[in-house]
Amino acid sequence: MSALGPGEHDEPTETAELRLEPLHFIARVDAVLRLGRLMLGAGASSARVRDSMKRVAHGLAIDGLHSRVGMTDIVVTAQRGSLYRTRVAEVRPGVDADRIVRLQRLSHRAETGATASDLQAELEEIEASPPRYATALRVAAAAAACAAFALLNNGGWAEALAVGLAVAVGQWLRMVLLHARINEFFVVFLSAVVALLGYFGIIGLLDAVRLADGGHDAAMTSAVLFLVPGFALVTGAMDLARLDLHAGIARVTYACLVLLATGTAVWAIAAAFQSSATLTLPPLFDEPALSVVRMIAGFTGVLGFALLFCTPWRIALLAAVIGAIVNLGRLLLVDAGAMPAVAAALAGLAVGVGAFAASRWLDAPRVTLAVPAVLIMVPGAAAYRAIVATIDGDTVAAVQYGVQSVSVVVALAIGLTVARILTEREWGRT
Repeated sequence: MSALGPGEHDEPTETAELRLEPLHFIARVDAVLRLGRLMLGAGASSARVRDSMKRVAHGLAIDGLHSRVGMTDIVVTAQRGSLYRTRVAEVRPGVDADRIVRLQRLSHRAETGATASDLQAELEEIEASPPRYATALRVAAAAAACAAFALLNNGGWAEALAVGLAVAVGQWLRMVLLHARINEFFVVFLSAVVALLGYFGIIGLLDAVRLADGGHDAAMTSAVLFLVPGFALVTGAMDLARLDLHAGIARVTYACLVLLATGTAVWAIAAAFQSSATLTLPPLFDEPALSVVRMIAGFTGVLGFALLFCTPWRIALLAAVIGAIVNLGRLLLVDAGAMPAVAAALAGLAVGVGAFAASRWLDAPRVTLAVPAVLIMVPGAAAYRAIVATIDGDTVAAVQYGVQSVSVVVALAIGLTVARILTEREWGRT
């Protein structure tokens, strides 16, 4: 035995310290946390992330898992016998529906039994996978979706064409800047400015060659609808419905800031071109042609946003069918005199039930079906008009459009929540 001098301690070697650590338990907890981090970063709701982590923890023989999931962070405490371990992860939020689908299916497989090494290998493959669709396809999808919105907002073919081409440039710029990790709110503002300038430039060219006849201000807000934070709005509303205030308030606040950045760009460009972002137009078609146009535009819009979110084709097509049918029914109710909020609540309920049935058939998360289908009903144009009117000091218009947009969003959230309560047992409990 060696003699130790004053102040010296008999510390274990590095190898001895490693032997004292519960390495297998640490590996299991790390695998659970990594799955949750990837799901949250792909845009899944906090409740979905918690449920998936619990399933995986059960498959890895972890006795207990307690987690707090926010918008950009996860804190988990795992317990196995007398062992406890707490881990924290920070997440950069985004949207990737394909990744959500793959991770949820992995969690279901792992629930029946898995090893940490096998789970980590699959997670590594998913994390390393590039986006499901190429940049060109996602740009085209955003352009088609916003062109469809122009038609739904009672624009004509000239407005739809101008919106589509302008959005293609704006979405491409947005993806490039986000990949460079530039501040997201600045990216949103700049993308909106570019899309709006493109819209006015293209529509001005069409006017110059007499292919259009003016009166295009009402469709200008359609050129920035690709920036509506649909996933954040819907998942935030779902989190609030579950009393998950930590995540819900953060998501809704983020969505409001994105809308504010976009609305400021709309106001600036409208002021520069002396246009009116609050102008609305009557429908260009009579029935039954109007319903046909709405059905086609609704299908195209939902499909475009689904592909923009990298949703697998089968899920995207089914979401488009659900969204087109339900949105047409909502618009017919409004035309018949129903209050927009009541029609939106019924539409949210119908989308929620349809997404539940489709998700069981396709083995897909409901959010990948519900968000694109509902997004086409979110009054993004009204929200932007409310911001523009507020900046202009038009209090009456600001209140009118603000109440309209908030009431419809809340009604959609209520409909989706009621659908969850009716179809999922855990949503009916407190």
